Amino acid sequence: MNVRTRGITTLFVASVSAIGALSAYASTEGATPAALEQPLPDPKNLFSWTTEEKVAGFSHSANLYGTEAFRRGTDVLALPAASAALKARAQAVTYQYGSSADGTAKRDNTVDDYMAHSKATGLLVIKDGAVVLEKYAMGVNAATVWDSKSVGKSVASTLMGVAIKDGQIKSLDDTVEQYIPELKGSAYEGVSLRDMLRMSSGVSWDENYLDPESDIVAQLGCQRDEADTAGCMLKLMQQLKRSVDPATGKPVAPGEVFNYSTGEAYLSGLVVQRATGKSLAKYLEQKIWQPFGMEADGNYWTSNGVSFGGGGFNATLRDYGRFGLFFLNNGRLPNGSAVLPDNWVRDATTWTLASAEPGVTDNGQYGYMWWFSPAYEDGVHQPAPLFAKIGAPLQNTTNPAGAVPIQGRPAIQGLPGSVSDWTFAAIGVFGQMIAINQKENLVVVQWSVWDKPDPTCCDASESGYIASNPYGEESTFLNAVISALH
Repeated sequence: MNVRTRGITTLFVASVSAIGALSAYASTEGATPAALEQPLPDPKNLFSWTTEEKVAGFSHSANLYGTEAFRRGTDVLALPAASAALKARAQAVTYQYGSSADGTAKRDNTVDDYMAHSKATGLLVIKDGAVVLEKYAMGVNAATVWDSKSVGKSVASTLMGVAIKDGQIKSLDDTVEQYIPELKGSAYEGVSLRDMLRMSSGVSWDENYLDPESDIVAQLGCQRDEADTAGCMLKLMQQLKRSVDPATGKPVAPGEVFNYSTGEAYLSGLVVQRATGKSLAKYLEQKIWQPFGMEADGNYWTSNGVSFGGGGFNATLRDYGRFGLFFLNNGRLPNGSAVLPDNWVRDATTWTLASAEPGVTDNGQYGYMWWFSPAYEDGVHQPAPLFAKIGAPLQNTTNPAGAVPIQGRPAIQGLPGSVSDWTFAAIGVFGQMIAINQKENLVVVQWSVWDKPDPTCCDASESGYIASNPYGEESTFLNAVISALH
């Protein structure tokens, strides 16, 4: 799938009345039993759920799909409150985006405006290890366990790094059929784990969530309906064909073309499970969840002992934030021991040229299932030219103070140089996000219930449709938060 050209998007405004109507959807303390009193939505209609259905379904994923719990340990990593002054700066963030009623640029958007525009159910900002902002809406609260959507891909790719550190996987140069021999003779034979993590295998895949005939919809059917989910998914992946370059008529070689594929995230997770002999849920529990000090149990979509690497990771907002801190700290535990290989975070956030978007992300926008979150044109801070013919440059994430900008370009006019060149994110449809900025020691987590997978479009018949687009008001808001807390 071609990377979609980013343009100025129309402000996505959620109905204030709709937000108000949902304010009593669940209790404000403890878990969210009120949502269970509502009929849970039909999983087969996931991509067309109403706002109310998304709130119920995303907060009760384990009631809709088979899951396996990953348990908290005995020690919890504290998330203390930041100073009153820093919290006040976070709450006072304003930014320009969209238009006012008279057609002029809207320059005074607030945090609450952002949550309304994004239909956000949860927003968490952690600066220097302390909470500077934590807000919930639509009945969601601190005990809610929320479905990650494709944020879970970044969790699965991180677990592959852990398996390499453990010696269970030799190298990202290994080919996928070494771990999943059922793929011998398929279009995936010979594809390296690295190219699969980067979603540049060269194998065709249709990620259009709104097309009932797409591959992603078929995969969700496997997860939802089949007793043998793993077998159903493997059969789907075995049948895929290699993409063909329309200009030459020749098959696309691995590494040449970026094509977003939840199928490849599933295969990546399956590789980890085959290599370690553990489900993603159990491996996560053993290697990260308990040792890092998460405060609550979570769960992973799991069927017949096989977890779903393409998503289906469920946890509380604060534990999403702790996972962000784990990655921000280059995979080190509170005791200082390393769970990830040296430079894994740097390599995972080294953007591949196959995923480049000319004029926006010329050096790429995708790594090992992590997205680059660049500056967005907000009408005030004009992004400097992005183009720099230096390949896909590295972040020196083991020593952020000495790092080079990701895109090798000047800072955005009027903003700290660390704002956009340093922000990367795990992104999930309908507005899920863990954004990380190592240079500013910042993690931002967002849960949302956008009306459509990407609110800037989407009709399945549109030629510009893409299922996962990390740009828009999110980046503008992130830049404003980072700048305010700099």
